[in-house]
Amino acid sequence: MALRTLLLCFVVAALATTASAVNRPEAKAETAGAARPTKQAVRTVVRAKPTVEVAFVRNGRLVRVERTVPRGTPPARHALRELLQGPTKLERHEGLRSGFRPGARLRSLRAVGDTWLVRVSRSALGSATARTIDTRLAQISATLSRLGPQEWAAIAAEGRLATVLRIGMRPSEWEAVSGEKGYPYTVRGIQLQLWRLGYLDRASVTGSVDYLTEQALLAFQGWNDLSRTGTVTGETQLTLFRASTPRPTTHRSGRRIEIHRDRGVLLMIDGNEVRRAVHTSTGAGGITPTGSFRVYRKESMSWSVPFSTWMPYASYFVGGIAMHEYSYVPSYPASHGCVRLPAGEATRVYAFAEYGMPVYVY
Repeated sequence: MALRTLLLCFVVAALATTASAVNRPEAKAETAGAARPTKQAVRTVVRAKPTVEVAFVRNGRLVRVERTVPRGTPPARHALRELLQGPTKLERHEGLRSGFRPGARLRSLRAVGDTWLVRVSRSALGSATARTIDTRLAQISATLSRLGPQEWAAIAAEGRLATVLRIGMRPSEWEAVSGEKGYPYTVRGIQLQLWRLGYLDRASVTGSVDYLTEQALLAFQGWNDLSRTGTVTGETQLTLFRASTPRPTTHRSGRRIEIHRDRGVLLMIDGNEVRRAVHTSTGAGGITPTGSFRVYRKESMSWSVPFSTWMPYASYFVGGIAMHEYSYVPSYPASHGCVRLPAGEATRVYAFAEYGMPVYVY
């Protein structure tokens, strides 16, 4: 009897312990955890859409507004397209305006080195006062200023160079000349491009056509196989927009001179970079010899015995043939063999052409 009672007590105690374990919160949690997998939080990253700033006008001052760039569209191109389309209705209600009239279009935009090449429709630079054109160019300059490291913008109407802007700076006053077929350009813009390409001195960018500008145009036209007129022709406008600095024929270290007889161009070269391209007129009938020579004599005022004439800033490189200043430097070979140089450019070549400097004639 006592043994049966003892066994009954053990059974009751075991049942009580099991019930207690089942009723514990920890056990319920463990059981629930085993029964259902834990849900992990999914974090979604929302990337901000790229934006650009477009420069409009309010009360005579430039105001920047944001535009969202569609996927797959180059930001700079989108910015200029939005600029030419003008403010939205809401923005106009808020007082924003633009110098561009409806219908102006961006034809193309690309960056080449430190320059934006901006090709717009003809209407973008036409049918407006000089003050309105100034506003349009200021809007372009301000819009491009935050789109890359470029420092310059060449602006062309249907591919013909109209002017050159310094990015981020207020453009010079628009003083347009009507070019071939009525396409406008500014003399200052043409001069700036000639300077940047190595055909003109920076101090000669005056906004007025002069002798040195004509000589620079002749050099540019000769190098690019254009008709040599010394004026801004239609083909000159087209080529100026897309042209690059001349490249030397020789590739070596050091300073040297190349003379290209058929093109009528003398190149001043340092390393493999052209420092300056100068218009020249060589010997009529191809009398100036081709080949490799060196400067062996220099005279700031040299007397030509055979032709009884003074030759200022003469640098001789073969026999009695020299590079020197002359009053008449036409667009064709006209000398007795020497390399004629325009006044103003001759002093530059004379200073560059040191004794022993290689001279290559082609």
